[in-house]
Amino acid sequence: MFYDIARRYMFSRDAEWAHEFALGNLRRFAHTPLSMAWSQSVADKPVNFLGLEFKNPVGLAAGLDKNAECIDAFSQMGFGFLEVGTVTPRPQAGNDKPRIFRLPQAHAIINRMGFNNKGVDNLVANVKASKYDGILGINIGKNKDTPNEQGKDDYIHCMRKVFEHASYITVNISSPNTPGLRDLQYGDALDDLLQSLKNEQMDLIAKHSKSVPMLVKIAPDIDAVQVAQIAESLVKIVLMG
Repeated sequence: MFYDIARRYMFSRDAEWAHEFALGNLRRFAHTPLSMAWSQSVADKPVNFLGLEFKNPVGLAAGLDKNAECIDAFSQMGFGFLEVGTVTPRPQAGNDKPRIFRLPQAHAIINRMGFNNKGVDNLVANVKASKYDGILGINIGKNKDTPNEQGKDDYIHCMRKVFEHASYITVNISSPNTPGLRDLQYGDALDDLLQSLKNEQMDLIAKHSKSVPMLVKIAPDIDAVQVAQIAESLVKIVLMG
């Protein structure tokens, strides 16, 4: 009944307004009796991956809680892990509105937000203020106005900021909503980015005495040849590292 009432109200409003309204209330009521509306107990079904133990294999993907504002609320929903972001070095507004579109018959939305976020320092502050002690992935990207030639500097900056607070770090080079970002998935640009990030990761492991796995998020609609080329770059960097 609660869901039906909430859905009817939310669908009467603009999609992005509803999105922000929901996040605001999750943040506001995470540690109050009202959190019973979404809290649930889920039996553990541990999964070991990347040297980490996940409580269960169902996690919250990046993109919903871009600024890590609702970690505590989402942790009450039974997820085995949470991934926040994508976050960029500097705050940015993202793409022009409207940029979220409902597809009610498919129970889906189209998202063209474009890495809108409040910047990595804001995200880190929110992570530090949360009470969540589970597996937390942090998804990092580059600012829209940073040229691809300097893109690795944005990723390195974010990695340095989030490293000690993350269970794992995801390098997002897949978004179609940031012009030119997907060009970083190929050839010398990819090799240079991966090698720079691998070097930084090793330096940060030594500095913090903590190993934080690094994942790379690639586009879902590339062909088999492109996937193979990316895989070759990844293997090459791992072997060199």
